[in-house]
Amino acid sequence: MKGHGSIRVAYDERSGRSSLSSAASEPPFGIRSCAGRILIAASAAAPVGGDELSLDVAVDDGACADVGTVASTVVLPGPTGEPSTMSTRCRVGRDAHLDWIGEPTVSVVGSTHTVTTAVTLDASATCRIVEEVSLGRTREDSGLLRLVLRVERDGRPLVHHDESFGPRVRGAGSSVSVGAARHVLSAILVGVGAGPARSFVCDSVRVAWLPVSDDAAVVFAVGTDRPGVVDAVSRLAPELTARRD
Repeated sequence: MKGHGSIRVAYDERSGRSSLSSAASEPPFGIRSCAGRILIAASAAAPVGGDELSLDVAVDDGACADVGTVASTVVLPGPTGEPSTMSTRCRVGRDAHLDWIGEPTVSVVGSTHTVTTAVTLDASATCRIVEEVSLGRTREDSGLLRLVLRVERDGRPLVHHDESFGPRVRGAGSSVSVGAARHVLSAILVGVGAGPARSFVCDSVRVAWLPVSDDAAVVFAVGTDRPGVVDAVSRLAPELTARRD
């Protein structure tokens, strides 16, 4: 299946508010505005092996967008063994802001999936991009999952992170990858005081805050389960969970 969705958020100078100005979607995407957020719901089981899915997000000048998903994305193998893909392209205009905070992607054993997120920022734009991954269902191995995140600001690359997970990936199960961790969180914040690098270790959870410029930082966290990872991240990087006024 091939499916595409698009979202545009505009700023209304008369009301001083941002709103969903247009949305279009094909299965498996359903797009709704709810309580100040724009939520993407699945109208069909996806992605399944062989699916090619894509989403375009445009945040116009001066607008502020909070985009997320209703539920976890469960990546399933298809009958032919073909890989699946999900590509998200975000454009954030002048003095605009994008929050992209979705529910976890669950990599199911037997699946092969690539998630690509490309964010293009104006020189004055900011963003908070958070991606979570659960490596396999309970008592199961994960499939092969590749995550590619690229953020450009004013035409120049700010971050490019490309990592693969799964039992067949070289270094899987070692400190080269995520060790025995089952839940992974990666994020980038642009428009914050980055400060120095910092880290947090508690039981089986490890979190790192890594500045990439004076006003931008990346966060990486791994742990055995989602509650532990989210709790640790909220301690080290409250900027990721704080609501934006």
